[in-house]
Amino acid sequence: MKKIAHISAWIFGFIFMTGMFFSSLKLPFANILIYLGETVSGLICLPLIFFFKWQERELTENRLLFQWIFGQSAVAIFVISSWLRFGYSFYANLTLGIFFSMLAFAFLPLLFFNMYRQSLEEI
Repeated sequence: MKKIAHISAWIFGFIFMTGMFFSSLKLPFANILIYLGETVSGLICLPLIFFFKWQERELTENRLLFQWIFGQSAVAIFVISSWLRFGYSFYANLTLGIFFSMLAFAFLPLLFFNMYRQSLEEI
């Protein structure tokens, strides 16, 4: 089941990137590929991978757990923001701002701190 989650995350990530490529070339079906890829990978595949890591006790340290939680919530907010933008909602800019704030002030500092701690442990 874990391999299926990883493979499906890769496939839908590829679909998302193909949609971005189609969008830059102004090809048809770009928006459909973008929204399909980000929705399935962001709201189904990545939380499944998080669940499997949590179930296997790979997230025993609080800093790793919080990094994954902030990352998952940032991805979910990004998907919601893009769907709101698709519907031309006023709240799309607000949720996009929340996404970038969470990414810049919660996820990335934890990621770099965890990478720093891991490099110290390997020495």
